[in-house]
Amino acid sequence: MDTPLKMKRFLSILFFLAFVLSHSQKKVDSLRMELSRTKIDSFQIKTLYRLFVEYQKNSTKKAEKTILQAIELAEKSDYHNLLAKGYNLYGDFLRIQSREDSAIAVIKTGLTISERIGFEKGKWEALVSLGHCYWQKGDFDKAQKSYNKVIGTTKDLGGTALAYIGMGAVYSQKGEYARAMEQYTMASENFLQLGDEANYAVAIGNIGYIQRSLENYGSAANYFKISDSINNKLGNLSGQAFAAYNLSVVYKNMDVLDSATIYNKKGLELYSQLGYKKRISYCHFTMGEIHVKKNNLQEALESYQKSLDISIAVDDSVQIGYSSMAVADMYNLLGNRKKSVAYLKNAAKVASRMELNILSMDIHERLAKHLSAEGDMAGAYKNLEQFVLLKDSLYTREKRELASEIEAQYQNEQKTKEIALLASERELQTLQLRKRVNERNAIIIFAVLTILLAVLLFNQYRIKQRSNKELQELDRLKSNFFANISHEFRTPLTLIKGTIEKWEQNPGEKPEKEDVKMVRRNTNKVLGLVNQLLELSKIDQGKLQLKPTEGDVHKCLRTATSSFNSHAAQRDMDYRVKIPSEVLWAAFDRDKLEKVVYNLLSNAFKFSGNGECVSFTATYETNELTIQVLDSGKGISGEKLPFIFDRFYQVDSTLTKEHEGSGIGLSLSKDLIELMDGTITVASEEGKGSCFTVQIPIERIETGQPRPKEQEQVTGNKQARYTTPFRLNKSDKRNVPTILLVEDNEDMRQFIKAGLLDEYRILEAVNGEDGLKMAISKMPDLVITDLMMPKMDGVDLCKKMKTMVETCHIPIIMLTAKAGVENKIEGLETGADDYLTKPFETKELLVRARNLIEQRRKFRELFSSQATKIDPKEVTVNSLDEQFLEKVLDLLEREHADSDFGVAQMQKGLAMSKTQLHRKLKAITNESPGELLRNFRLKRAAQLLSQNVDSVTQVAYQVGFNNLSYFAKCFKELYGVSPSSY
Repeated sequence: MDTPLKMKRFLSILFFLAFVLSHSQKKVDSLRMELSRTKIDSFQIKTLYRLFVEYQKNSTKKAEKTILQAIELAEKSDYHNLLAKGYNLYGDFLRIQSREDSAIAVIKTGLTISERIGFEKGKWEALVSLGHCYWQKGDFDKAQKSYNKVIGTTKDLGGTALAYIGMGAVYSQKGEYARAMEQYTMASENFLQLGDEANYAVAIGNIGYIQRSLENYGSAANYFKISDSINNKLGNLSGQAFAAYNLSVVYKNMDVLDSATIYNKKGLELYSQLGYKKRISYCHFTMGEIHVKKNNLQEALESYQKSLDISIAVDDSVQIGYSSMAVADMYNLLGNRKKSVAYLKNAAKVASRMELNILSMDIHERLAKHLSAEGDMAGAYKNLEQFVLLKDSLYTREKRELASEIEAQYQNEQKTKEIALLASERELQTLQLRKRVNERNAIIIFAVLTILLAVLLFNQYRIKQRSNKELQELDRLKSNFFANISHEFRTPLTLIKGTIEKWEQNPGEKPEKEDVKMVRRNTNKVLGLVNQLLELSKIDQGKLQLKPTEGDVHKCLRTATSSFNSHAAQRDMDYRVKIPSEVLWAAFDRDKLEKVVYNLLSNAFKFSGNGECVSFTATYETNELTIQVLDSGKGISGEKLPFIFDRFYQVDSTLTKEHEGSGIGLSLSKDLIELMDGTITVASEEGKGSCFTVQIPIERIETGQPRPKEQEQVTGNKQARYTTPFRLNKSDKRNVPTILLVEDNEDMRQFIKAGLLDEYRILEAVNGEDGLKMAISKMPDLVITDLMMPKMDGVDLCKKMKTMVETCHIPIIMLTAKAGVENKIEGLETGADDYLTKPFETKELLVRARNLIEQRRKFRELFSSQATKIDPKEVTVNSLDEQFLEKVLDLLEREHADSDFGVAQMQKGLAMSKTQLHRKLKAITNESPGELLRNFRLKRAAQLLSQNVDSVTQVAYQVGFNNLSYFAKCFKELYGVSPSSY
């Protein structure tokens, strides 16, 4: 990062601090004025407490004086609640100043008062503060007990949440990060429920700390930034300082050292302002680590020394140990081994006293190396022994015995020296000692080599894993590409094949003009796809070459853009083309430039709705042609924008995508532009459209001809607009079955419709959503649907229709370009009655449709038979229809004898509207609800009459008929004889 940018950020931090301080000072002045005006003791005490909170931000002396004044006034006035609160606030203040013992005594006084007067809030506030004090002193068991008392006794959500925070800190210190995360998460949920933003920021910051401890640095940074933004809004300097310090640690560990330095300086400024000396020490220590990574050893030494000095001043034993070791390391690297040893010895004493085993192990290892290098083998040995003891779990019993043997040999050597043994014996001892040293060095070298080998193997493993992931992703993209390209090929091939078969079957008929246009249109589409694939293959093989010819570049662009005029007019779009009218004579590859223009404009029209705007602008300056294609369509999201030029990538790869495509158009355009030494860039915003900019170097060829005055040629949609002739839609009144055709491709829809129109009435829908609405409202006899459609694909349409009572009886034929067995199984599993792969024979589709409709007709006839008992399983295809019919028959069985029971009661009993009930029963039984009820009663009457159980009159009344003549008439219509004759 350059120096001006660093300075700019530093000044912005200073400005922010100045703003906060000025705002805080205004608040202090306001509170002091309020304090001078009030005469009521309780108001004065509360105002003093608020003033104390403000003073804490910038003056610890004033803050302590103010809280003591408030406590004294509360004691005189006998306000016990306020007195307990004052002791709790003062105790927490002392804790923050690292005066833990004084803090504990003060907080216990507040706890005693709260327990005596039954002040529940004061009680849990005191217990939480006590837990914080014990935690800060390193007495985690006592801290945990205090927090558990709060969690087990108080019903206050805020108190419980603060205790969760404390418990999370305890578990975090013990290394139990999962339990710590659980506590912090519960705390954040409580604070969120209470709307307590300040403490919510604390909980989020602590979750970030756990993520930092787990080395999930990206997640940790996000949590700290959320916490920082909340504290920034609330003006909470302590919270901002915490977030800044931790962000500096995170970015340091991620090796983003400039950001780490900026956040460290911000944290240091804020903690200095607040007077939090321990935190200031931590900031200096982290700054030292940053300097080490930057190889600024002298600056690192200064930062570590500052951390050590402050730690000694506040008696922070843990930090004294770590800072001492860090200072020792710096002196060693700077070549001052004596000072390094002195600081290491001091650190060893602290680590031993505090039982910091890991720190002790590191210190003894360093001391052993330093003393060995200075020739102090006794000291080196003692420290090596301590290192071995601390790392005992990593060594076998044999190595421990070897250490004991070395010790014995050393002692023998000392005794030998003392009693002045013969020179030969001394030499032998020296050789033995040297042998042990060599063995130790060999072990160290072997361990280092093993670690290096493990690191290399792990790195190779990571590279291999990354390569595998990239290959898997490439394989997935290719699979999607081939699935899409097969769909792109199969749909036009179906239309071409079907039209040719129609011509073959009717050789005497002259082909219709629209059929010829459709075949040409789809042939060109297939040809274009093949050409794109061939060019991609040539690019991959490095065989695609430029074939420049001289010509007018602007004329070429005008010709390419004019091919979209009619398309823009059909969709009532504002299509603007701005190309200078002057001649730009140059040598260029016309074919490749036209393909780039065509692909970019096709893309713009594809992702823009009817009535929206697409513009094409070309300019030429300083031997460079600039082309801009801009649309007002739906745009591309920021996370997808970097990948749109990747091979096979599609912004929308679902089955419901609204626009067809293979995912190679933009990739091919980029390759062609780069072949012409040009560049292509894109800017896009979701919901506002996209802008593609192409820059290609082209050198003008001077022809000696006079140039016309340069001006812009504007082509809008008005020039190409035409009026579609008015057509009167005639509804089909034929008494034939109805088929709902759901297909988004206009040509395919018209082709299928032409093949079915002779035998069926056809309803059309262009996507799954419209198809579902039409199926519910029109109740067709059959649905034919494509698999890949916008808004709702064929699979979802099939699932919804087969799980709705209103439509579950309608048979469905699914059409798709996906020819795999797994695709067919998927389609059938969703409930489709038949599955047809493109390209298909029109006759085959017609036969399958005829069979399904005929099957449903036979089921209806079976129900309408004169049998008195019908099994729903015999007249239905799916379980929903069976359940519905059983429900209808059960209802009729219960209520048919009631003469007042009619269609209205049926609707209520089945919870269906009149229209829904009529259409459903008509579709399953071929009878309206009234006919079904009447025939059920007549069939039951026939059953009773055949058993001679009663007279005709009594039977009529038993089955719900009040009018005997109407009963006789209906009975004769159904059975052909009168009831008495039957």
